[in-house]
Amino acid sequence: MDKKTLRNIYLEKRKDLSLNEKTLLENAILDHLFDNFNIEGTISSCFLPITSMSEIDTWQLITAITASKGEIALTIWDIESNNLTHRLYSNDTTIVVNPFGIPEPENGQLINIFQLDYVFVPLLIADLNGHRVGYGKGVYDRFLENCSSSTKFIGLSLFELVSSIDDINAFDIPLHACITPTKCHYFEK
Repeated sequence: MDKKTLRNIYLEKRKDLSLNEKTLLENAILDHLFDNFNIEGTISSCFLPITSMSEIDTWQLITAITASKGEIALTIWDIESNNLTHRLYSNDTTIVVNPFGIPEPENGQLINIFQLDYVFVPLLIADLNGHRVGYGKGVYDRFLENCSSSTKFIGLSLFELVSSIDDINAFDIPLHACITPTKCHYFEK
C-alpha cells in the first residue's frame, strides 16, 4: 500500500483504540525497549505525544530514561524552516503547545544532534524494511539525515509492521529498529 492509504488506515486504527488497549500496548513496547537497548548514560531524542492524535505516550519512557541517568532531548519543530532542534529535558522544563498542537520544551539547553545516541521516532506504521509512515511533511527524514552515523533510529509503533510501503523514495530514511507490542524488529542499513 502507499503512504497516503496507510496513513489514513492507521490514523483511524489509532483513534479507535480504547485508553486501556493503548496503555497495554504502550507498556509492552516499553518492556521490549528496555529489554533490547541499554539507555543508561545515553542522550536520546524523544518526541512529546500529541494527545489529540492518540500518539504513543512517551512520558513513561522519558521518566525511565532520566531515572537511569540518561538524558532526554525534546524536539522543537521550527515551522518556517521545517527543521527540528532539541532542548535537554529537566524537572524545570516548561512545556508549551505550538500552533499545530505539538507539545514542545520552552526552555532548556539546546543540544547538537551529533550528541544523540538514540532517536525515538514517531510513526503511524512501519514496514519490514524499516521504512515508516509519518504525517507526510518529511520533518523527521530531514532531521535523521543529518544525525551522526552512530545514532540509532528507533521507531515506536502501536501496531505490527506491514510487509512493505509501496512509494518509498530517496528522501525516506529507514529506521535501525522498530519496537511493537510483540517484539523489537531490527533492520539492516
